[in-house]
Amino acid sequence: MDTTRDCSCSDRSSGPGYMREMSSVRRVVSIIFICTTFFLHVNATSFRDGDYIHTSRRSQFHQARTNWQDLLGQHCPRFGIDRLVAVPIPKPQLPFGEKDTYKLQFSFDGDRHLTPWVPLLGQGAPTLPLVQVTLRRSGEEVLGASAEVMEAPEEYKQHHPILVEELRNVSHWPKHVLVHYRFDTRNDVDLDRGLYLLFPAALLAVLVLCISALRGVQPKLAQFLADVTAEGTTAAAAMWKGPQGKGE
Repeated sequence: MDTTRDCSCSDRSSGPGYMREMSSVRRVVSIIFICTTFFLHVNATSFRDGDYIHTSRRSQFHQARTNWQDLLGQHCPRFGIDRLVAVPIPKPQLPFGEKDTYKLQFSFDGDRHLTPWVPLLGQGAPTLPLVQVTLRRSGEEVLGASAEVMEAPEEYKQHHPILVEELRNVSHWPKHVLVHYRFDTRNDVDLDRGLYLLFPAALLAVLVLCISALRGVQPKLAQFLADVTAEGTTAAAAMWKGPQGKGE
């Protein structure tokens, strides 16, 4: 009795149906791998040291914001390299007064990473603003960006007297602001990206399990329906022959 069961299990695990199930599982696993690779390629930009990072900036004045404007390569950060640049800022549409506030915001890597608004001119702004932009990196990717404004050191003022005069002259436009890009190297794990990968993979895994379960139940369900149909046919035949037999 036990030998018969072992043989049946062995035949089932090596039969054509089992091979078809394994082939389907392999195809689904291949699809998961391809989708994961495509997702990583689309949502992650890989940089090498020295590569320019796409940068845009927009300004805010009198509660009105300009559109994003791309910066030239000489004003953009270079991956893994700390550098100091003088970024031009556009002239506001309305007249600029001493009590007005002029703010700036940066965007990096195709609008994937935004900095908060930083005040450059007006109330709360330093005499010679220095925008400190910190780009967090891990391996070949940029994980995030932050920015803060501070008073430029005296040596900066001595080396850039023209910028100081531009900022003091209210009517002079365009002005330039010093931006210092620095990189913070970390070995962080992008949790959001990991969740985006985990959920589709989990859904596909559940789908594979459901398909396997349905294939295992299908023969039993077919046998059950066949038995029910056979019993119904037998009962109907008996009921049809019953009155005929009485009539005879």
